[in-house]
Amino acid sequence: MACVTCHDPATGFSYPEGPINNKFGTVEGVVTGRFGSRLPPSAAYAPYLLKGPPVYDPDLQAYVGGLFWDGRVTTALEQAKAPFVNPNEMNNLLHNVADPASVIEKVRTGPSNALFVKVNGANVYSQSTSAVYALIAKAIAAFEASDIVSPFSSKYDAYLAGQAKFSLQELNGLRLFTGTLNGRPGGFPMKKSAHCMDCHGIPQTWTPTSDVWTNSCYANLGVPPNPANRFYGMTDKASNPAGYNPLGKNFIDYGLGGFMYPKMGKPAGDLAEGDPLMIDGTFKAPSLRNVDKRPNLSTTKAYMHNGVFKTLQQVVHFYNTRNLTSVSGEVIDFTKPNPYAGLKGKPLWPVPEYPSALTLINPQGLPGSNERGNPASEQIGNMQLLASDEADLVAFLRTLSDGYWKKPTAVAP
Repeated sequence: MACVTCHDPATGFSYPEGPINNKFGTVEGVVTGRFGSRLPPSAAYAPYLLKGPPVYDPDLQAYVGGLFWDGRVTTALEQAKAPFVNPNEMNNLLHNVADPASVIEKVRTGPSNALFVKVNGANVYSQSTSAVYALIAKAIAAFEASDIVSPFSSKYDAYLAGQAKFSLQELNGLRLFTGTLNGRPGGFPMKKSAHCMDCHGIPQTWTPTSDVWTNSCYANLGVPPNPANRFYGMTDKASNPAGYNPLGKNFIDYGLGGFMYPKMGKPAGDLAEGDPLMIDGTFKAPSLRNVDKRPNLSTTKAYMHNGVFKTLQQVVHFYNTRNLTSVSGEVIDFTKPNPYAGLKGKPLWPVPEYPSALTLINPQGLPGSNERGNPASEQIGNMQLLASDEADLVAFLRTLSDGYWKKPTAVAP
């Protein structure tokens, strides 16, 4: 299995197979019947993202940094190492323990060996296993930073360079996204904003080489579980002791909390400990570059950490209406012990995978802030956007797909 199996250029270096995205959302590894619990994140622009480890940012009032959905690695180099030894991905294990030596042997005996030796020297394999393994990952990270994987070649980039014009719909989507009339940080504010910049900000400088459309922050958006997640059925410890799911359908992905709390000696999702860092159920806001890049319009892309959503339109509509029911004007109050009790209408969306009022009501902000705890908050879930506003946002997001324009020069991170 190659990296391109899950990171195809035609889909912005995310998962390529439309039928699997449409049916499942999580994907099968090299061993038949083994599935990961999450949708593979895009490999594009990974070296440009904020490096970890995740730390609390008082300005954003959220944790930022780290790579993968849960921030468990600090650099693109470390990220490149992980799939090789994941039992549900490339499965380079020996006696159910990560075996970097087997990865090195595959490179040494494979078609890339000559180039690997040319770059790293004839005696490269005389180094320690960890050193050679790091060189393999370094090569992948360098490729990810190249103009092939991270080209900054979208219509948006051409627009910044004065080489393309946005349609009125695309321009209005940019305005809704940034909340400013001219679509620039610090510009004249609009009366209506989609609050996208809260998690998917852009630098004040607006330089394409640093503009990846994410604050690298973590938030619980109330995403529902994906009932088609094949990881739920991977309960056989005997056949996959290093990667099985002991909880079956009761599995909850705690995201950043599932990574950070165990390191602190605390269980994720423990109601007794109370989620003191407010990170249970939070996931990293990904780069929005190539968010809708597909080989053709009939190809399905999956979205969110578990692949539950299947179109960009569905994602935007979820952000807009998560807190609403079929009864006009009725808003679900997630601060209540049972937010769904006594509702007159049917909720427009399934129950969140981790319905914690601590992190769900407002993805950012400390307890007691103006928005947190307010069920009528227009930050997410009840943004009161029109259908035309949603369509405008989607139109703008599609301008972030690479391949529209070739910029004059390449700039490395």
